[in-house]
Amino acid sequence: MVAADCTGHGVSGALMSMLGMSLLNQIVNGHGITQPSLILDQLHSAVVDALKQSENNSREGMDIAICRFDAQRKTVQYSGANRPLWIIRNGELIISPADKMPVGDFQLDTRTPFTNHIIPLQSGDRIFMFTDGFADQFGGMLGKKLMTKKIKEFLVQFSAIPMNQLGEKLQSYFNNWKGDQEQVDDVLFLGLKTAD
Repeated sequence: MVAADCTGHGVSGALMSMLGMSLLNQIVNGHGITQPSLILDQLHSAVVDALKQSENNSREGMDIAICRFDAQRKTVQYSGANRPLWIIRNGELIISPADKMPVGDFQLDTRTPFTNHIIPLQSGDRIFMFTDGFADQFGGMLGKKLMTKKIKEFLVQFSAIPMNQLGEKLQSYFNNWKGDQEQVDDVLFLGLKTAD
């Protein structure tokens, strides 16, 4: 499962999205790499090469979170480039932090390999990955950003309702927050629940 947010808007954003999809397919399906951190390492190198970022000032890239689920071991492997993984378990929020670096952007001076997290799963866990568009939306009474704190509180508050209802509530919450404000960014919010 992948949640990705490419830099740029319009044509440049669309081209980056197409490049990212193509490279992900090549890495996973072509080369058989399935460990999330290794996928991100390979993706970073491929983006830098494809855009010749070592030769120019291109800062294009993406923030991305990748999960690989193992049903037999009841685990999820996760790695993130500026995008965390959230798990709601028994009404409490567990955060697996992302590495604070994007995929792409050769200009970054200190780059280390991406971290691979292996997280044991329990029955009824709710797993969320998302882009920054939801939290960055302006709205509310004062026209300010929504921010992740409010999203955390929302997910914990409604952690007992069925996932399809949660999705509907999340959509309504976003629309109510946004009100008459223009949507500032694209929004992707993925959620799934392990079997009870």
